[in-house]
Amino acid sequence: MNRIAILCMAAMMAGTGLAAKPENLTQEEKEAKRAAAKERMMQMTGGLVEKAGEGRIVVVNRQQKIAEGSVQERVATLKNVIRVNIELVADARTGDGFNVAKLGVPEGAQAAMYIVDDPSLPMSLVAAEAGWGVLNVNRLDEGKRFKTEFNRVATMTFGAGVSQFKGSTMQTVRGPADLDKLMSEGFTFDAVSTMMRNLQNVGVTQTKRSTYKKACEEGWAAEPVDSYQRAIWEKVKAEQSEQPSNPLKIKPGDKPKK
Repeated sequence: MNRIAILCMAAMMAGTGLAAKPENLTQEEKEAKRAAAKERMMQMTGGLVEKAGEGRIVVVNRQQKIAEGSVQERVATLKNVIRVNIELVADARTGDGFNVAKLGVPEGAQAAMYIVDDPSLPMSLVAAEAGWGVLNVNRLDEGKRFKTEFNRVATMTFGAGVSQFKGSTMQTVRGPADLDKLMSEGFTFDAVSTMMRNLQNVGVTQTKRSTYKKACEEGWAAEPVDSYQRAIWEKVKAEQSEQPSNPLKIKPGDKPKK
């Protein structure tokens, strides 16, 4: 049945009163409808689940100029965008005595970004081949400039630091005032793709999101936590046990032997 036929049928039902219009439903009816839809979804899928990726990134906060909440918000946004394990570490040391020559990636991590407040450093320093970058907030305020420069340094540190889009943060920036001229403070999709390709090369993979049913079928689902997931778990396991252990595989184009 094509889309037009479906729309026509819906219109006919609405015209004959067979389908209740949302605006005519009471609050209780709306809530009951939402609950029924959620029930069907849970029965069919078991809900959404995640599997943590491998590797991790560390963001080391070694400054006090930008509020901790603002730093946490940027890290959370980055984590949501690229969907990898990111750990925010607070370091009591400030920019005093900050030695760039001794920087490195913390043990157990694949990449790191340092946030410092040091008047002797530029706004950004990136050693892509070493896996670390530095965001210096000394000349930045807590608003748009910090957000934009955070994203710029993250893109340069964890990716190739390029984007083909004019509205991206990867444009010519020689000082804080240039950050105000940028059209966007966010991540463009090509910059995210570059970051993910680079991070995968060094062992950082994305968090996997799927339905519980799909996770069961692919073999990475955790033990069921409710009746919906248990029903799906048992059904998938039963179906898999009925499949032949060594099924006959015929390649496309193969002709049966006589």
